[in-house]
Amino acid sequence: MKTLAQTEKTKANTPTPGPWEAIEWSCHAATTVVTEHEGHRILIAECSGGGRSAAESVVDARLIAAAPELLEALEDIVEQSERTNMALPPDLADSIRVFGKAAIRKAKGEL
Repeated sequence: MKTLAQTEKTKANTPTPGPWEAIEWSCHAATTVVTEHEGHRILIAECSGGGRSAAESVVDARLIAAAPELLEALEDIVEQSERTNMALPPDLADSIRVFGKAAIRKAKGEL
């Protein structure tokens, strides 16, 4: 049985479920990333301000909105490259394993 501290730690390391969406909210461009979870709209990120152009802010918001799907895809690629004997050039296989795992750890706050 998990202790309360273990449960809270698990929650702290679990992202808000996707999908996430870049929407127009505060600056008349799709620069706000939100999701719906348990009947509530949740703000994930606001990507405007700081002297950046609206175009830069939109690109940032779209990248952040894609994060749950990108992480899932990368986890699948790394797992399959380790589980199967894929016919990959050694450099590519190493890159998938080393850089892919590092990116996953970064996304999960393990670095």
